[in-house]
Amino acid sequence: MIKDQKTVINVAEALAAIIGSRDVIDLLKSSILSSENISVVLDFKDVEFISRSAAHELLLIKEEVRNNKKELSFENANKDIAEMLRVVAANRALPKSERPD
Repeated sequence: MIKDQKTVINVAEALAAIIGSRDVIDLLKSSILSSENISVVLDFKDVEFISRSAAHELLLIKEEVRNNKKELSFENANKDIAEMLRVVAANRALPKSERPD
């Protein structure tokens, strides 16, 4: 692995400006996992929307990448995408069974 370099994937070019399902995110998974660099950056420039399920899938991939001693990060996410990723991450951290009534 090359520790000084990063792989940048332009999400809008690789997928679309609107990402509506986890199946679409699977198209990125092999590119992310096969990168020889220790750091992979998903550039959300020109992405307008990401669904809750797609955001969830991205966070699952991020965990898998971390378990492989790599880093997956997100950049240029608009306010709505950043909020969706935050909400999904928060919901994953506190499962429904543990949430107060």
